[in-house]
Amino acid sequence: MRHALNLVFLAFVAALLACGGGGSSAPAPTGRLTLRLGSDSFPGYTQAIVSLEKVETSGDGVHWTTLGNVRASYDLLALQSGHSALLVTAAQVTAGTYTQFRLTWATVNYLDGAMQPAYVAFPSSTRAVMTMPATTTLTGAINVPADGTATAQLMFSGQQAVQQRAATGYAFQATGTVHDLSLSARITGHLADSAGPLAGVEVFAETVDGAELATLQRRAFTDGSGNYVLEGLPMGSVYFMTAQPAGTSGSYAAVAAAPINALTATSYTADLGFSSALAPGTVTVSITPASSQTQGTWAELRQTVATGASGAKALIVRSQTVMTGVTQDQAGITGLAPGSYGVAAQRSSSGGTPIMKTGTQALVVSGASATTSLSFP
Repeated sequence: MRHALNLVFLAFVAALLACGGGGSSAPAPTGRLTLRLGSDSFPGYTQAIVSLEKVETSGDGVHWTTLGNVRASYDLLALQSGHSALLVTAAQVTAGTYTQFRLTWATVNYLDGAMQPAYVAFPSSTRAVMTMPATTTLTGAINVPADGTATAQLMFSGQQAVQQRAATGYAFQATGTVHDLSLSARITGHLADSAGPLAGVEVFAETVDGAELATLQRRAFTDGSGNYVLEGLPMGSVYFMTAQPAGTSGSYAAVAAAPINALTATSYTADLGFSSALAPGTVTVSITPASSQTQGTWAELRQTVATGASGAKALIVRSQTVMTGVTQDQAGITGLAPGSYGVAAQRSSSGGTPIMKTGTQALVVSGASATTSLSFP
């Protein structure tokens, strides 16, 4: 009798395992993930064309899931100030949190087969080939709920997006982050002087830490109507909006808006108004030693600017990538309103955390060029 009962029990266990008993072979819950591509602004170019082959994601940096074979070319400068490109629509993925997104760059140009897969264009209408890395990985936590959807935006930073190298030409070296736009703040605004809207002006969104050091978080050019959009800003930070419209014949003193305390994932407004333009000057910043092939370097100018009722803050008013020479880097920053500027440079190795170096104040005089130098160890 006992032997018969044992046989019945074994038969029951076998049947249970065969039909997935215990949940060991139950399918993992899934959700849907949509990806968009956006970019910061960066001065000096009218286009920055890149060609993308595919995009993957990972939760641990080891196991990768292909989200889509994109096979398309994009102008990054057309993907700033609230514009973006749809990369992947509702890809089915295992529910969970994804922290890394890897872009594999293409070896062909999907816009124009006669052109290189990546290039930059200038106001003079000339073009130059831009070398690309094999892949670029952006980080940021995106949660895909079971049986739900999430939309992530990949955002390239403008701080070191294109590096100009004397020996090898132009190189794409942008870093970036990934944001769930439904959990991010957005700041919009309008720039104008007494004559009307100011188009093509670069606007910065910055945070200031406990040591009163400003860090540039997002940047964008105003459109033809003087409007700008800055999105993908993490909630819970206080943002300072500033701009210094620059021109060859006239430039404006920098202006900042009252701080915006972005407590929720909503849209905030910060308009900037400017007085009369002034005859500009320039600053040339020389940096030694020269950047290596894996380093990105950019120069910054800072000024103390009134920030509404809160008083004043030392904010970044201009930021520009350098030209890398044989022995030194150099940034020629033009269209500066007369005044005193704090000079700094930042250098990032292999996309890592940048190191900052500060120099002396540079005094800009109308129609003249000031020079200053900085040295990294």
